[in-house]
Amino acid sequence: MAITEVSSSTFLADTVNLIRNKIQANITDPIVSIRPANERFCMTSYPKRPVTYPLITIVDAGITQPRKLGMGTEGTVINITLEIRIWARDVKERDELFDAIYNYLRTNQLDSGTGLVASNLSDFKLISAVNVSEEKVQSKVMEVRFLFVCS
Repeated sequence: MAITEVSSSTFLADTVNLIRNKIQANITDPIVSIRPANERFCMTSYPKRPVTYPLITIVDAGITQPRKLGMGTEGTVINITLEIRIWARDVKERDELFDAIYNYLRTNQLDSGTGLVASNLSDFKLISAVNVSEEKVQSKVMEVRFLFVCS
């Protein structure tokens, strides 16, 4: 089932899956023609078996509730932080994927039909982006934050 909006009863899973689906649908997999059929380009968990790079993982990195909606209501404002990690074969591929993901999230907030606001996520913020160099893979860990009104 495709997630099209974030619901108050399942906001965390909805947010992670929605962002994964949007990245998967809108960011080009550089090796789509040679990627094994049983492998995904975007995942909602860290891989537990060998994979083909590049790979993007989207996981929950924390939630805060900075305030309620007011007296006499159970509604709250929730900040949802996601870690989007780009695992790539080299620095150029890593940075190109980062640019594509950041620009997609930044420029697709307000579209009335498919934007993040239409899905009930607003106030997109890039919190950080940190490079991680390992022996066989280059990665960039970006943290992004969305505001969700839980009513």
